[in-house]
Amino acid sequence: MKLLRAAVIAAIGMTVLACSPQGDGANGADKGAVDAKELKRAKKVVERREAVMGLMGWSTGPMSGMVKGDAPYDAEVFTRQARRLAGLSEMSADLFKADVRGFDLHTEAKPEIWDDYEDFAKLAQDLVDSSNALVAASQSGDLAVASQAFKEVADDCKACHDKYKEDDH
Repeated sequence: MKLLRAAVIAAIGMTVLACSPQGDGANGADKGAVDAKELKRAKKVVERREAVMGLMGWSTGPMSGMVKGDAPYDAEVFTRQARRLAGLSEMSADLFKADVRGFDLHTEAKPEIWDDYEDFAKLAQDLVDSSNALVAASQSGDLAVASQAFKEVADDCKACHDKYKEDDH
């Protein structure tokens, strides 16, 4: 299971890096063609970010319902969702390496991400760490233990969103 997860993460990471909008135009194409190609790559970068962030939200939904008491606690479902979140969280720093500020694209990512990428990457690593701790806590089968770990994850998500995500509309 860990090997499969690592392979999937590596494959997605390679795709993200290969499609980064950081080309130098040295392929001999005219500037308009390069710009169109770079814009297409930048759009793909944003689409991937949004997809992964959306899946992270989808992963937390069932756990949130259980923690809040809105859904019955199911330790197996909680652990499955925690594992999904942990795998997705490992992608977050890589997904934001490509700076797309030079393109006219809608994104909720604040420019401050690239002004202080090291801080952003640290917050992303905090999420990886707390998500992995959530997986371990969820395996206890104890909702109180899992809830505390879930709160840590939520706090890490909020810390990053408060600093680096545009306000939701």
